[in-house]
Amino acid sequence: MKDKNFFIPGGIEYLMPEEAIEFEKLKSNVLGIFKKYNYEYVIPPIIDNLTNLLSLNSSDVDQLTVTFTDQISGKQIGLRSDITSQIAMIDYQQSKSGLSRFGYMGDIVRISKSLFDRKNPFQVGAELFGCSKKSHDLEIINLMTDVIHLTKQRELTIEIGDLSVINKIIKSLDITETDQSYLVQLINTKSTDEIQSFLRHKNIKKNSREGLVTLISLSGDLKVLNEIETIASKFDSDISAKIDNLKYLAKKVSQFSKSINVVIDLSDLHSLDYQSSLTFSAYVENYRQAIARGGRYVAYGKSGNQPRNACGFSLDLKDIFFQMKEVRNA
Repeated sequence: MKDKNFFIPGGIEYLMPEEAIEFEKLKSNVLGIFKKYNYEYVIPPIIDNLTNLLSLNSSDVDQLTVTFTDQISGKQIGLRSDITSQIAMIDYQQSKSGLSRFGYMGDIVRISKSLFDRKNPFQVGAELFGCSKKSHDLEIINLMTDVIHLTKQRELTIEIGDLSVINKIIKSLDITETDQSYLVQLINTKSTDEIQSFLRHKNIKKNSREGLVTLISLSGDLKVLNEIETIASKFDSDISAKIDNLKYLAKKVSQFSKSINVVIDLSDLHSLDYQSSLTFSAYVENYRQAIARGGRYVAYGKSGNQPRNACGFSLDLKDIFFQMKEVRNA
């Protein structure tokens, strides 16, 4: 080893001696939270069969997963970009019909063109399978906030939404799947002028254009739900039940702590595309993006095509670690 220059690829991080010890202590604290909520801890491998890595049929995960050929078997295997699929396969193998709870943590690889994105996150998350009640959603959100509070950040914003509302409107528009994907990108930037221009170009009726643009512009506290319901009712006959659910969750989450601020926003479509309805994101001060994301999804179909519903969250523990250090040094 003649070259003493220590080059590290962009977006890749090392944790050196003192930091590594601190990080291990942080992992132990997370394990304590899993134990508190009775979540079984599992450690799936970073390299796995594609059937295990891509079990959620998510095009987002498909694109992020690095694949290569196993030199022994000659089969395609993958380097995981998300652990949720592996946890779903663990639940599937256990063939339970009731509730099951799993906590996990481990390295993942996220290939990104952005200079600011970490390519080697350390993903931590929890998944609750067989969930059907609002109390199950609250359990996951509560567990998530406990992990985030390890940063010692006082102020925490929880943004709650329902992907099904905007997605239902998008699917009702007479545009191709490629155009739908592009529209989702525009919605995530909240560029209303570009959205209007794009929909006009696609000959979408004025009422649909204006309804969608107004909806994605609405966000705020519980009061905004009345406006959302009025507009969304023109597109979605089930909107009342969805609004009631969001009201209930928002009120309960705000009671977790006085330092938690709850925001309603139906237009945050950044979640991985296997999530189907309820979504939630957590934000802390002086951090440019959500520090954690989660929501409901269908893990797989059981016998008789019955869906195995799940709710979970995930975050990068390195974000928690560096936020914790920042607060301590402030």
